[in-house]
Amino acid sequence: MLAERRKMTRTRVVQPAKLIVPNSNTTRRGIVDNLTSNGACVTFDVTAIANVPDKFDLTFDCQTFWSCRVIWRKRKRGSVGVVWKSEP
Repeated sequence: MLAERRKMTRTRVVQPAKLIVPNSNTTRRGIVDNLTSNGACVTFDVTAIANVPDKFDLTFDCQTFWSCRVIWRKRKRGSVGVVWKSEP
């Protein structure tokens, strides 16, 4: 049996979300697979993953926005791991 090595407990959500690139008209739809208080795992269409920028805003409702920074990418799965940015 594998031991959980993560410091933070993840909450599985499977929630549709929208990626918005600041100062651009670029948007992408994705699915937030899980969340922690520090970040999330977001899955996009595999063909779109190469175009996901290193920094973007994420929203579930187009009213609340989370500034994100990509910390890992799994291109074959179409997923990125992000941390919530605290700086503007």
